[in-house]
Amino acid sequence: MRPIGGWSVRVLAALMPMIAVAACASEPALSTADPLRSLLTIDQLVAPDFTVSVAAAHVGATTLAGGDPTLARALMSDGLESAASVEYQRGVDFGTSNGPIDVVATVERFGGTAGASSGYIATVIHLDAMQGAVPTSTGPLGDQAHAISVVRSTQAGIPAVEITVVWRTGNLVNMIVARGRYGGTRLNDALVLAGLQNQNDSGSTPG
Repeated sequence: MRPIGGWSVRVLAALMPMIAVAACASEPALSTADPLRSLLTIDQLVAPDFTVSVAAAHVGATTLAGGDPTLARALMSDGLESAASVEYQRGVDFGTSNGPIDVVATVERFGGTAGASSGYIATVIHLDAMQGAVPTSTGPLGDQAHAISVVRSTQAGIPAVEITVVWRTGNLVNMIVARGRYGGTRLNDALVLAGLQNQNDSGSTPG
């Protein structure tokens, strides 16, 4: 009979450091990069004639929350470290436009993935509570993803749509807001832009 503490136990002890290394390697690396580096750039916009309407800059929890103090407090308590946003617009005939005419891109960096997940959930709750918000699925995007659309009428009586896509990748929470003519701007337009910004996230995350 093989005594306890024999060969198999010695092998297991020798393998433990290797198992620990493998477990660490499976953990996603936290992004420590400036969120400004992950923002959608003007060269990535898929339609012509966009210009920068609000330059890329760091923003705080109050701005991110859009005046909702509950969301602002949640983001801070969830470990928001830094965030940045940029807005692009193009001048076209709204009544016949196709594709977004206004795009806002935002990236939020949290201290860890748990905090980012909580911040993401708080943002989703805030979005879903908006008047007229219609939640919809995004398909595969990051680790968590959600989208809503809101339809309003302009002063000229033309229906306009605002589509918001929010998703989490590791410790980053991203958002793309695409606005345009209802029927001319669709969820897929926002998802294409989200995919491009997601690539920027990957490039700013240390491997």
